[in-house]
Amino acid sequence: MGKNVYNLIKSEYESRQRKAHELLLKRRTLAYSKVPLIEEIDKQIKSCGIKYTKMILQKSVPSDKAIDQLFKKISDLKQEKKQLLEKHFNDPDYLELQFYCEKCQDTGFTVGSNGTKKCFCFKQQYIDNLFSQSNLKLLDKENFSHFNENYYPDAVDQSKYGIKITPRENILKIKSRALSFIDNIDNPEEKNLFFSGPTGVGKTFMINCIAKELLERGRTVLYQSSPSLFNTINQHNLKFQRGEVFEEDTVYKSIYNVELLIIDDLGTESQTAARYAELLNIINIRQENNIHRPCKTIISTNIGINKLNQYYGERVVSRIIGGFDLFKFAGQDIRVLKKLSEDSNNLK
Repeated sequence: MGKNVYNLIKSEYESRQRKAHELLLKRRTLAYSKVPLIEEIDKQIKSCGIKYTKMILQKSVPSDKAIDQLFKKISDLKQEKKQLLEKHFNDPDYLELQFYCEKCQDTGFTVGSNGTKKCFCFKQQYIDNLFSQSNLKLLDKENFSHFNENYYPDAVDQSKYGIKITPRENILKIKSRALSFIDNIDNPEEKNLFFSGPTGVGKTFMINCIAKELLERGRTVLYQSSPSLFNTINQHNLKFQRGEVFEEDTVYKSIYNVELLIIDDLGTESQTAARYAELLNIINIRQENNIHRPCKTIISTNIGINKLNQYYGERVVSRIIGGFDLFKFAGQDIRVLKKLSEDSNNLK
């Protein structure tokens, strides 16, 4: 890992821990001021440990009995404290440290039966720093809680939309498949997803919905527009040709190892001959990796699968057909519909 990236991540975790302790201090000051009994309970909890430790050292009571008494007393005090916090602040854990990541408590590492390892949030933080252009900033607005099938027409029009069912039925079918994809990401047999369709019919929105769910489940996700992705690969290749890659290129490696790679707007990258081989390489390596661990891919494009071989050739198309479930998005431009709805509301 590059020193600069590591230092950025380390600084971020230190900042998170500092903020958590500062917030706790503010809450404790407020709680003690509003409910003095809470401060008294905290003092009793603290003194209990000292009192019973002293009793054990002086051998005035059997150690096992002292420990039982200690746990019982502290447990009762903590329960009383929680009841007060629930009553006055509607939160029994109001005076607990609030971490950005509860799994590692903002240290970046977790301890398990296999020893200490990097937390998922560390991995995602690392990817976000390596790929600062990653566009995962819209997940607060673009997620399944904001999904609305009513933007899609509820009428069959194959000549207009190119599908045999209504666009509304179609998007609900895609949503169902997306949820299944999320739930079964660990399954090596679970296929990747290929989304095609015109601009504005919800491809990127659906991708963001999937990314949001997986991030919340502790998975690593890398979003790259097709131009950014191929530019990253091209920069790596140029460095290698110049002999500048003397150690593992972690930026390049992440493309092949992240649990979910999203390639958005395939076909909008520069029309170079090398991109065919590069895309084929990405698909092949990630499918091989997926046998041993989650390594899924979602591709989004305005190009229909029937025209894809004109851009990338039969081998790429064959890999996509074999390893991806293909979905065509159809309907009206949702951004236009939203704009018309806003203009209409403003006129009222």
